[in-house]
Amino acid sequence: MSKFINALASFLGERVDILIMPRRGGSTKFKMRRLTLIIVGLIWLFITGAGVLFFVRGYDYNIIKADNNLMRMKLQLIADELERGRKYLELTRTTENQMRQMLGMPGGKFINLPKGWEETKAQEDARAQALFETDLKDMDEEDFEHYIDELEESAKTRLAGFQEIAWYFANKKEGSNSTPSIRPSSAKISSNFGYRLDPFGRRTSKKHNGVDFAGKPDSPIVVTADGVVRHAGWVPSFGQAILVDHGLGYSTLYAHTTGIVVKPGDVVKRGDKIATMGSSGRSTGTHLHYEVWKDGQAVNPRNYFK
Repeated sequence: MSKFINALASFLGERVDILIMPRRGGSTKFKMRRLTLIIVGLIWLFITGAGVLFFVRGYDYNIIKADNNLMRMKLQLIADELERGRKYLELTRTTENQMRQMLGMPGGKFINLPKGWEETKAQEDARAQALFETDLKDMDEEDFEHYIDELEESAKTRLAGFQEIAWYFANKKEGSNSTPSIRPSSAKISSNFGYRLDPFGRRTSKKHNGVDFAGKPDSPIVVTADGVVRHAGWVPSFGQAILVDHGLGYSTLYAHTTGIVVKPGDVVKRGDKIATMGSSGRSTGTHLHYEVWKDGQAVNPRNYFK
């Protein structure tokens, strides 16, 4: 082992001559040990490698920077288009209100809003308005998705409003098809219109604004007159519910349903299936809660079917 070490030390310690001979002029001669030459070579390789790495990284950085700038420009264009679309939706809201005033129609809110529903919708509208006022550049991915969802919901609401106006105008002179006149379900009636004891066991009585039909789960529910669907989805206490505007002051409510097959803005004809019977919301069992409203007052649905 000592021989190997001595030989290596002798090899590294040996001097070498480096001769530089230009085409013109005298030559230059350098003397240095092999160890020094190896160290200089390693330093040169390190500097060269570091330079290449720096160049490659700088090139990649410039490419990524250019891509980011391009993406930022595209996002800004998308943001501008979304903002322009939102402003057009706001303009359609004003146009809808003007058309309602010209035709002498209600302001657009449903006259038979269940308790708590109007407050919930007001809170949702406030959140949407706050979101619309936020600069799109300050939004994260989740907020941006909510922004798109709110635009979609706003567009659906405006579409339903204009369809209601068209429906109102078409049925202004002829209201026979817009008057509720059939049963929404073939099931038996389990609770009538008027005051009754609280079904949840409280020793109080309260007005029951509709009629309850107790039937089998998933049995069909049909709309009782021609109209336009204004809401189809969750309503506090009423679960999955459908609100239908029939024009001429009539509207109907179908609550505690399941399997809803319509959406806001759909035009429905008397007898069309709109959902199935369930027990969603605040309910003691499978049934349909059905209401008829006329000119802002809940009326007895029994007067509108045999």
